[in-house]
Amino acid sequence: MSTRADAEVMTDFPRYRWVVIALWMTGHIWTYVVLGSLGFLLPSMRAELGLSPIQEGFLGSAPQVANILLAIPFAWFLTRYRPKLVGSITFFGAAALVFFQGWAPYFLLILLGRVLYGATATAREPARVLLIRQWIPPNEVVIANSLANLLWGIVGMGFIAVPVVLELLDDSWRNTLHVFGLLSLAMAVAWHVFGRERMTQDFEAQHGRQKLSSLRVVLEHKEIWLLALGMVGVGVNFSSFSTFWPSLRLDEYGMSLKASAVVMAVGGGFSSVSGLAVGVLVSRFGRKRQVLLLAGAILAGTAAPLLWVGSYPVLFVVFMIQSVGWSFFPVLMTIPFELRGIKPREVAIVTSSIYTIVWIGAFVGPILTGAIQEWTGSLRVGLMITCAAPASLILTGLLLPKEWDRAPDRPVRAE
Repeated sequence: MSTRADAEVMTDFPRYRWVVIALWMTGHIWTYVVLGSLGFLLPSMRAELGLSPIQEGFLGSAPQVANILLAIPFAWFLTRYRPKLVGSITFFGAAALVFFQGWAPYFLLILLGRVLYGATATAREPARVLLIRQWIPPNEVVIANSLANLLWGIVGMGFIAVPVVLELLDDSWRNTLHVFGLLSLAMAVAWHVFGRERMTQDFEAQHGRQKLSSLRVVLEHKEIWLLALGMVGVGVNFSSFSTFWPSLRLDEYGMSLKASAVVMAVGGGFSSVSGLAVGVLVSRFGRKRQVLLLAGAILAGTAAPLLWVGSYPVLFVVFMIQSVGWSFFPVLMTIPFELRGIKPREVAIVTSSIYTIVWIGAFVGPILTGAIQEWTGSLRVGLMITCAAPASLILTGLLLPKEWDRAPDRPVRAE
C-alpha cells in the first residue's frame, strides 16, 4: 500500500518525467551513433577520397575539437536559457549538419562538418543537467543515468543497420548519411513537439538567484579531477576502437562490416541492461568505488583480445564480458549531482569539465592510432597502444574517498 509520502513524491515528480528523459536521451545518443558510424563508412570514404590513415584519424577526432574547446564555455553560457529551446535548436542543427557531411565534396569540408556536429552535442549537454534537476528526485538520478545507458544499448543497436543501409545504397556513404539525416530530423521534431520543462518554485529559486557559475566549483571538489582521470583513458581507448576496429577486422580477418556491427550492437545492448541493473543496485546500496575498480579491470583486460581473437563465437564472448565493464558510466556521472550544496548550473559546469577531459582523450586516441599505423604499417600496433588506457578507472576507484560507497540518498562531500 502506498504511503502518504509516496503519494507526495509521485505528485512532485510526475511519471511524464521518464517520457521527457527518454526523448532527450534518444536524440542525444543518436548523435553519437552517427558519429560512431564513421568506422563503418571509412572503407568506402577511403576508396572515394583516397584518405590516408592520419586523415582518417583526424576525422575520428574532429568532433572532440568542439567538445574540448566549447564544453565549459557552453555550460557557463547556455545554462541561462531554457533547456527545451536549447534542445530544439541543437537537434535541428545536428540534422542539418548530417546532410552537410553527406554532401561535402572534400576532406576539409567533411572535417568541418564533423567538428560542428560535435559542437551541437556539446551545446546540448548542459541542458541535460537542467532537465534532470527539473524532473528527477535526487535518489533517482543514478536510475535516470542508467536509463540513458539502457537507451545507449537500444539506440546503439542501430549500428547493425549501418552496413546494411550502406550495402542497400551501393556502398554510398553519402546516401547513408542522408538517411541518417532524415532520422535525425524525425527525432528533432519529436523533441520539439513532446519535450517539456518542469519549472517548480524550488528550481526557479535555485536557478534564479544563482548568478554566473564560477569555475571555482571545479577546484573545490577533488572528486571531479579523480573522475576526469578515470575517464580520459576510457576516451582514448573508445574513440580509437570505434574509428578503426571495423577496418582492422575487415583487413586482417576478412570479417564483414555487418558481422562487426552485430557484435558491437549486441555487446552494447547487453551493457545497457547490465548498466541499468548496476544503477538500481547502487541507488539502494552504494558501492560506487567498487564499480569503478571492476569496470577499469574489465575494460583494460578485454581490449587486447578484441584485436587478436579470430573466432567469431569467442569474439562474442569477449564483447559480452567487456560490456559489463561499461556499466560504470551512469554511476560515475551521478557523483556530480550528489556533491553537497552544489547548484544546478554548477552541476553543468562540473559535468562539462569532466567531459572536456574525456574528449581530450578521445581526440588523442584516433590521431595517435593513425600516426602509429603510418609509422609502423600496422593498425593492430596502433590500437594495442590504447588497450591499457581504461585502467585509469582503477586509479579513480582507489583514490576516491570511501564516503562515496554510501547510497546516493545521502549526498556527501569528502573533507
